[in-house]
Amino acid sequence: MSDVGSSLGSAAGGGEDGRAISDGSEVQIEDQQPVPPPMPTSRISVKHAVEVIQTFDEYKRWLVQEIGFGGMLKLPMRQKLNLKFSAWTMSKVSVSQCAIILISKKLKFWPEDVHKVFGILCGHRSIRGRDGHITPDAIQFFKKTLGMDKKGVHSLRAAEEFLLRDVSETSSKLEKDCFQIAFVIFVMGHVLAPTTKHDYATIDFWGALANTETISQFNWCEYVLQCLLEVVRRLKKDMLSNNPGTNLVGCHLFLQVFFLHSIDLGIFNKKHNVLPV
Repeated sequence: MSDVGSSLGSAAGGGEDGRAISDGSEVQIEDQQPVPPPMPTSRISVKHAVEVIQTFDEYKRWLVQEIGFGGMLKLPMRQKLNLKFSAWTMSKVSVSQCAIILISKKLKFWPEDVHKVFGILCGHRSIRGRDGHITPDAIQFFKKTLGMDKKGVHSLRAAEEFLLRDVSETSSKLEKDCFQIAFVIFVMGHVLAPTTKHDYATIDFWGALANTETISQFNWCEYVLQCLLEVVRRLKKDMLSNNPGTNLVGCHLFLQVFFLHSIDLGIFNKKHNVLPV
């Protein structure tokens, strides 16, 4: 837990105990009367991710499992997400405590909880740390190999097109590696760390993809939480500014599942070591 906590804390402006330090906006909004979150929009697309994953044959599924992303193969189909619920849940998050704060309960979450929800790995390497560094030449190689360097073709669309190619045991190692890299870029962009632009994926995690044999050694759960906490800060600033709308990026789906998995649902309760379905 020490490595996970310290890395998450440092990336979010953390203190000595490894928890994220709140910026002024969070303190202000938590000191005020409850403010309703703005009308939300989002680029997260579970439905599209599942539709692509459902095209995979057994060999492609094995390639995904080899890099520690096998849990994403079990992602259930969701036609739509309740964005108002996401915005409400995010508005209840304390960045400094990494917890959903309710009137009578505090629901703390950790990178391990992201693992329980999505089945991705909490490795010992930090994506935003020294191990995740990537050179400009490597970025260009990624883009050229995956077809992302073509005019008008953005990273998520190019990654999807590569995932739909024929890849088998007889394919070259480069093709197999590129499939695995494309899968991570695709699920990060559509589910685990979506950005404000639907067809664009950030490159700050690409250093963790440079060697497919070490992808599973990185703490993807920590990265997902880092992105989510950054978005919570942005939402609270929108609330303070009385903005009429806000774009929910980051994996707010995690907060929905974690919240529903943590409250008392009587006979429907599940143990926290059970992957939600």
